[in-house]
Amino acid sequence: MKRIPSAAIKHHALGSLTLVILLLSSWAWATDGTQLTGIGAVQQGTCGTGVASPQDMTWVLLNPAGIIDLGCRLDINMELFAPRRHNEPRGLFGNSRAGDMSDNGMFLIPSMGYSRSCGCGDYAWGIGLYGVSGMGVEYSDSRALWPRLFLKNYDRRTEYSVAQLAFAYAHTIGDTGWSVAIAPRLNYAMFKTDMMTLKFRNANAANEWDNAYGLGFSLGIYKRWERFGVGATYTSRQWMTDFEDYDDLFFESMDLPQMIQAGIAYDFTPQLEFVADYKWIDWSGVDQMSVTPIKGGFGWKDQHVFKVGLTWYALPKWTFRVGASHAKSPIDDKHVFANALFPAVTEDHLSCGITYSINEKSDIHIAYTHAFKNTVRDSGGGDLFSKIGKGSKISLAENEITIEYSYKFAGGACQMRRENWKKREYELNKGKGRF
Repeated sequence: MKRIPSAAIKHHALGSLTLVILLLSSWAWATDGTQLTGIGAVQQGTCGTGVASPQDMTWVLLNPAGIIDLGCRLDINMELFAPRRHNEPRGLFGNSRAGDMSDNGMFLIPSMGYSRSCGCGDYAWGIGLYGVSGMGVEYSDSRALWPRLFLKNYDRRTEYSVAQLAFAYAHTIGDTGWSVAIAPRLNYAMFKTDMMTLKFRNANAANEWDNAYGLGFSLGIYKRWERFGVGATYTSRQWMTDFEDYDDLFFESMDLPQMIQAGIAYDFTPQLEFVADYKWIDWSGVDQMSVTPIKGGFGWKDQHVFKVGLTWYALPKWTFRVGASHAKSPIDDKHVFANALFPAVTEDHLSCGITYSINEKSDIHIAYTHAFKNTVRDSGGGDLFSKIGKGSKISLAENEITIEYSYKFAGGACQMRRENWKKREYELNKGKGRF
């Protein structure tokens, strides 16, 4: 392999450090509940679909077993996230005089990852730093009427984000072609809010930042034939420490839920690949998220996410992607008022993406994702907070633009497999007189 100049190494190290600092000082918004639909421009191009079709180092999270096919590469992402949130409080306890409040703030979400395939493709390892989860709002007025009665203006802001440092090791099983992987994860979370507690007062920390740390892991399995691939990932619950400054608001730690994602990939031609995934998010397994608001939780339901995508390798230098995703909102019409500061209610997403190969080593990827506006109104049929906030509405729509740069130190099996298939098809068609 060609030796990398020391200046290039210093440049990559400086860029990595910069991204780490940015990641730990920014926060992400999410679309599958608090989970991002996809991470990086390649994933976002197919709406986070492709557990059976590894493409870049964000697959450390999507399916760590897939890194066996990636070779040696570095991927750097920057995402501009532009959510549009609305809150219209109503009912006996809602601050109805505030009207339809909105928040249109935009945020930057960086990520990066590096992988290396070893032992003639028998095993591989990778490492990545990613923003994976978050939510938040900042409205002009309080959600509840209670603070306004005392000429206060709290109960209107929330910010929450989670970054993960993931390590992955993948290994093939003999001559079967199957690869398995394990990926330990280190979590860092930030949170601040001025939410009203169950004692009808401002949280003690009063919108000051608090931190939490956590551990978890994921397991992956993957196999690819020439035209067909399968893959699956189990991600454990991410066990977090408490936000101690907000012990008057949370009764337990804000763990991330366990998840399962499984899917297939099928190449109709060497140029056109179809991918389809199913994803389950176990919100009911985390009491802080699932128990009813009157008991200190948020009342969230499990999510069943369905994703599909197409990748078209149109020309040697140009690749195009489209994707779609659907998942029922984890917030139903019985818990709207209680979730006004956590309005993660989007359900339908469409995406598109493009890749331009600068040369054999470098690629530029760009993706756009749109989450269609979804509005949920409180029916008043839930607990006390639902009854006194009956008629309240929350809505969310999102736009995302992601730019990614990839540098391939050495090509992976997925690239070689596609090139070999193209060559064989060309030779076959040439023999039949089609060229």
